[in-house]
Amino acid sequence: MRKGLSILSVLLVIVLLSSCKAYNYQKNTKTDASSLLDNALSGNTSQTTTDLLGRVLSYILYGNTIDQDNIIGTWTYASPKVIFESENILAKIGSDIASDKIEKTLGDQLSRIGFTQGKTNLTFNKDNTCSFTYGNRTYSGTYKFDTSANKLTVTGALGVGTVKCTACKNGNELYLLFDSNKVLSILTALSNSPVGNSTASSVLGNYKGLKLGWSMTK
Repeated sequence: MRKGLSILSVLLVIVLLSSCKAYNYQKNTKTDASSLLDNALSGNTSQTTTDLLGRVLSYILYGNTIDQDNIIGTWTYASPKVIFESENILAKIGSDIASDKIEKTLGDQLSRIGFTQGKTNLTFNKDNTCSFTYGNRTYSGTYKFDTSANKLTVTGALGVGTVKCTACKNGNELYLLFDSNKVLSILTALSNSPVGNSTASSVLGNYKGLKLGWSMTK
């Protein structure tokens, strides 16, 4: 009887999810709700599907377009952030278990080089100049924002020549998300030394299909 109810419950969830627009978050893409459910349930059944999809970049970007005016101002570092590029990567890597491990490692490295919650600031000005302050250091530079692709290009201000990242809003937070090798480059440049240790470097650079970075608030 319990097995029958369990199967019925899963089928009911699939039907409900199929009718929800959140599962059509990629433009011109038909998303299989049953596949998303399977992905969400793989590895960790304690979280809801919505919680897990909240870690997927395309889900965050859906219906959440921002322009340059949305990022102008001073933003303060809040926390490390690890986001899956797609629900397929989420399932392949192993649900949120791997991302929690990577997020902790990333947070430790950011803290080690001087990122402090509430004190590390990134300012975007209307004239496309920007500045980044952490610890006792301040870097100045310029930026460009491509609204169509949610791509932010920063030159100089993050300690490296030019770096591109995905910039998106999630509630009142601004996410700056980089490819893993770019994060390692930034961490190395800002610390003036190779990232932490070989274990940290291996953890941060070993997962393709993830965006690594941090969230900021005004």
